[in-house]
Amino acid sequence: MDTRSFARAGTLCSALGAVPVASAHGGEAAPPMPQWMALAVLVVGVVVTVGGAYARHRTTPTTALGVAFAGIVVAAIGAVGLVQLSPVETLATSQPPISRAWYGPLTLGIGLAIVVGSLVVGRMRWPDDPRYAALGMLLGLWVAYPVLVPRPLTNPVGYLLALAVPVTVGYVVRRDCWDLLARALTDRAARWFGVGTGVVAGLFFMFSMGMLTFVPEVGSGVNLNRSFVTTSQVTNPLVYWPAVEFHFHDFVGTTPLSGVVSVGMALLVGLVAVLVGLNAALLAYQWRANAASGGAEATAGSAAVAAPNACCCCGPVISELAVVSVGPSAAAPLYWLFVDLASPVGALFFVVSVGLLAGNLARAGRSQGAC
Repeated sequence: MDTRSFARAGTLCSALGAVPVASAHGGEAAPPMPQWMALAVLVVGVVVTVGGAYARHRTTPTTALGVAFAGIVVAAIGAVGLVQLSPVETLATSQPPISRAWYGPLTLGIGLAIVVGSLVVGRMRWPDDPRYAALGMLLGLWVAYPVLVPRPLTNPVGYLLALAVPVTVGYVVRRDCWDLLARALTDRAARWFGVGTGVVAGLFFMFSMGMLTFVPEVGSGVNLNRSFVTTSQVTNPLVYWPAVEFHFHDFVGTTPLSGVVSVGMALLVGLVAVLVGLNAALLAYQWRANAASGGAEATAGSAAVAAPNACCCCGPVISELAVVSVGPSAAAPLYWLFVDLASPVGALFFVVSVGLLAGNLARAGRSQGAC
């Protein structure tokens, strides 16, 4: 897969992404299309991606990677469409599934369970490699932080923790998988597949987390009939962060684009996107390196790399699939849990994603003797 293949895939992404979806969240006009159409696009993308995976046995690995990447782009567009066309956001915020009084105990309990579990498992299974226990404990502290420290939004510990997690992840990957990743990234097709997949994953998470939207909220006191760029301060992850807020009234034709990007959210999304991209590059390298044998070992290795990538992308669309399946009212509590930043579910989703992706890279490196 060369640069031209990714350029064509990017053009496809841009063309499909330009479909007008404004007014889905409470604008005066009705949504331009039902949400099941976005689900159909998502399903088509998944089918194409799986088809690309199977095609590697019948065609060149480069062609199979091109097909798989096209499927990833289409699936991401469908997933973003599910979020943008969701009719339940305002309903969800008024129907909490559990009392906020339970948020503190749940958050603290889940976080401390991860801390203790990481310490115990790390000491028992990897007594000579304390970096694994350290990373797990930091991820547990990430979950428990809002309840564990006083004045969490302004506490310096929050900034230290926000920096310590990506630094520790980088250290684990550097120690356990650097040689294997270096070989993978020298392969041009694998490198571009990883870069493209990481970029798509980053954009997907930015839309699913509300950092970007084609559906600006009305009634917020902001004039959405004009474009603007301004600075602000936002909460999460963990603490207050400086941010840039913007709105482009006619971003693509008559479709607007709004968003707010903070230093902390860029750090969070960037970490996940880089890990997804590295896992994807490793997957592509395995496909190409094992193309001649086509044995069960290669298939198992590919599945081991692909599984964490798939799992970490499931959370943001689970509630949207529920909306399509059972309707907005029934799915609202599940949606509410994922979009409410005070909920422990969002933090838990993040730490599980990071743990799976970083752990998979470490496992791959250790199995190849690349540490």
